[in-house]
Amino acid sequence: MGLCRLVKFASVVIIGILLVWILSPAIILPPDDPVGAVTIYVTDYGWHSRLVLPTGNGELIQYAYGDWNYFALNQQDWRNGAAALLLPTQGTLGRRKFNNIIELQQIIQQQNYTLFSLEVAQSPVIELLTLLDERFNRNMATSIENRKIGLTLVKDDQEYTLFHNSNHEIVEWLKSLDCRIYGFVMWANFQVKHS
Repeated sequence: MGLCRLVKFASVVIIGILLVWILSPAIILPPDDPVGAVTIYVTDYGWHSRLVLPTGNGELIQYAYGDWNYFALNQQDWRNGAAALLLPTQGTLGRRKFNNIIELQQIIQQQNYTLFSLEVAQSPVIELLTLLDERFNRNMATSIENRKIGLTLVKDDQEYTLFHNSNHEIVEWLKSLDCRIYGFVMWANFQVKHS
């Protein structure tokens, strides 16, 4: 009888710890003293996040990643939702250009989303933009416009899975910019911690 109570107690404690870990925000730590610092942005759209990078001429480019059917084609029924969660599916890369930060901020405010800013070194931003542009342009023949989410999207070579979703992709991009991310990443539940 004592062992049974101990197992139940341990199970409750473990489940509680897991829930706190899963529900706690993932913390983004930008690099300390980045060389030639530029400001980048992470946009939190609820379940999904996007990364916004400066182009160097005042414009900004927003990149997003998701499931082709669910995200790009707006086929958001239970079948496509379950497939995106449970099976490897066709990934998509989305892109949107903004003329300046004011235009981005207006869109974020109108739709009541969250915008995080952080400073990183300019050189890795240029490298990441080049890689993402090449990745996007590689599949330009599959390009579609999705006015509902405000993106131009192409099929991506990276499969979409539960364990490689839009937020995992954002984390990979942030790591390439010398950011560190701590915590559980499954949905857009980020916070930025400045030094």
